[in-house]
This record gives sequence, structure tokens and C-alpha cells, in this order.
Amino acid sequence: MDPNGPPEVEETLAYAVSARGLLVSETFVSIQGEGASLGAPAAFLRLGRCNLKCSFCDTPYSWDESRFDLSEELTERSLESLVDWVLEASPGRLIVTGGEPLIQHRPLALFLSALDERRAERGEAREIVEVETNGTIEPSAELEARIDQFNVSPKLANSGEPRARALRARALQSFARLSQSFFKFVIASAEDAEEAMELVQRLGVPLGRVLFMPLAGSVIELRERQALVSEMALSKRVRYSSRLHLELYGGGRGV
Repeated sequence: MDPNGPPEVEETLAYAVSARGLLVSETFVSIQGEGASLGAPAAFLRLGRCNLKCSFCDTPYSWDESRFDLSEELTERSLESLVDWVLEASPGRLIVTGGEPLIQHRPLALFLSALDERRAERGEAREIVEVETNGTIEPSAELEARIDQFNVSPKLANSGEPRARALRARALQSFARLSQSFFKFVIASAEDAEEAMELVQRLGVPLGRVLFMPLAGSVIELRERQALVSEMALSKRVRYSSRLHLELYGGGRGV
């Protein structure tokens, strides 16, 4: 792992948006398909752009300008309009995903603060908020204090990303010390499992906050690998996560 954290991403990339908006790929309501809260009903806010280019990414339309017209795929949405959408659509759990959401950490923190204010004005319980991240960008103090669950998915060699880009020691250590962080690894082989466990041990992540999930882009691939990956999870004494959105809907957008 590179001992140095990445630069402030949104200040170095030309696609930064204003502090009063978020660059959005899509919004929808569905069932959480992966990780520690698998099966929970939730509103999904998928943000645009990513600082990695994983070979198995199932949402390339949110960042890959070589294959998609991002001027058509991504929309800058005002924080107020997104708050209105959550208040109308959310069942009480909001999952912020991507892309890589922490690229936009400043407007994201403002959005969540505005959402909390509106919920309080209406006498409603605070939204449960999850953030799905690749673990390369340290969470800000504001987000550390606000996010109920970080779903951290460090990218192993099977992602095709160079280790220096994918595994950032300082950022991963920041997540590892947070009790609300769960580490989810995409696994296709015994080598992947060993690589994941080496990282878990180096970071000191409790095994109860580690999940193995099959590398799968289709129901067929999921069925081919789920038994093997679940057995590896059991042998390592970590949790197993299926990919419920593939089982229920076959994958795709807005599910």
C-alpha cells in the first residue's frame, strides 16, 4: 500500500461541481443487494465519477467517458432538489453510492446536513445513511460523524488496478478505526481470499466487519461462485454476502 493518501480529488479533477450541487448518475428505491444491510429497503443516490477503473465495475455509466457520454449520463442536481426527493421517496435508509461518492465529500456533507434539518422540522427520525466507497479517500470529519455505515470495498488485484492506486494506506486506516465501517471484498479465487485477509490483518479490522462477496456480473456467474466463496468466508471466519440485486433483478440500472 502507498503510505501516502491521495490528493484532494475534487480539487484536481476538471469535473468538480459546485458546493451547492451534486453530480448524479441516478436515483432509485430498491432493496440493498450487498453487504452488512443486505435486504434492507433503501433509497439509492448514485453519484457520478470515480478515481479508479476496475475491470469488473457494474456501473461504468457513472464514470467511464470512453464508453459513455457523461454529459448525458450525469446531471448536476441542487442539494435542495435531492433533499426533496429523499423526503418523498426514501423508506428511511439512504445509500450513497457511485462511482466514488467521496470525490464529492464537501457537497455531500452539506446535503446530509440539509436533509437532517428538514427531517427535524417535520418531526421525523434522522435518515440512516450508508456510503459505499472504494476506500481510497479519507472520510472528512463531518462525514465520519454523520455516516451510520461505511461500506468499504478495497480493490484487490482482480480489479486490474495497480496496487499503488487501489490501496491507500492512510485512507484505509482511517476507515478501519471507525466502528461503523464494514470491509467488503470481491472474491473469485483462493488467491483473492488470501490477499483480502492479509489486508484485513494489516489494518486490524475485526472479522465481524469483513465480508466476502462473489465476483459476478450475472446470475450465472453468481451461482457458479457462491458456494466456493461462502466456503472461503466460513474458513476465514468472516461474513458472506450474496448479490441480491442479481438474484432478484438480474442486475442493470436502477435496481
